[in-house]
Amino acid sequence: MKARILLISTLAIVCCLLSTVSIANDNSPKIAIIIDDIGYRKTDFSALALPGQFTYSVVPFAPYTHTIANAVHDSDREVMAHIPMEAVHNNHLLGKGALKLAMTEQQTRQQVQDILKEIPYVSGINNHMGSQFTTKPKNLGWLMDELSQQQLYFLDSKTTAYSMAEKVAVEHGLRTGHRHIFLDNQLDKAYLTQQFGHLINIAKKHKYAIAIAHPHPQSISFLKGISAKLAELGVELVPVSTLLPEMTRIARVRHLNNKSGSNKRYVGATAILPQ
Repeated sequence: MKARILLISTLAIVCCLLSTVSIANDNSPKIAIIIDDIGYRKTDFSALALPGQFTYSVVPFAPYTHTIANAVHDSDREVMAHIPMEAVHNNHLLGKGALKLAMTEQQTRQQVQDILKEIPYVSGINNHMGSQFTTKPKNLGWLMDELSQQQLYFLDSKTTAYSMAEKVAVEHGLRTGHRHIFLDNQLDKAYLTQQFGHLINIAKKHKYAIAIAHPHPQSISFLKGISAKLAELGVELVPVSTLLPEMTRIARVRHLNNKSGSNKRYVGATAILPQ
């Protein structure tokens, strides 16, 4: 009988300790890092060698779209669709499958459906380019309605400070958020280190932060070395979807309480505030 009581007491202590660890992990700063633009080149597969819960955003209708999306899923990481959207400049770089303002509602919806059929295991999407498209609520509404029907999330890459995407997403009941940092606009180690430091500072201040990087050799080499640093700092790398419940809650408060419906410019659009 005494042995049984001792065993029960020991189990209770272990459960308490595990609960404490879980709470600590829940309260630790969390970051998500999206590897954008994968699927164009065979070398993009090198990004899958990164250790940890990176999120991978796959371009549609590219040579390795289907294969790399399957590989990401098989590695137990999160797959996103990186949908090209009309920009203010350089629309010749959009590639196949772009959403354009001249499209009708039916054309827009069909394009989204075709993209989502092309990329398996998609959990959500983010925009490739899109500095023009993401400022137009009507066109965004057609997109968000399609995503809502498939219970997918929308992550705003914030390629313009005037994006309406997050607002329209919450109006359609989607899980949503936005990136805070572009890690690799420059590829030298000093810049990558600086941007990573900004990302960590945002996460420590607000408990979460999202970065976007690309499958450049310099970026992949840098990101292979961050695991030890994250452990040292007590920061956890998680899939994008892990951060969206809180980001969606904040977005709903901000945008649904904005009675004016104005297209208010994001402050610190280049990465300062997790708005």
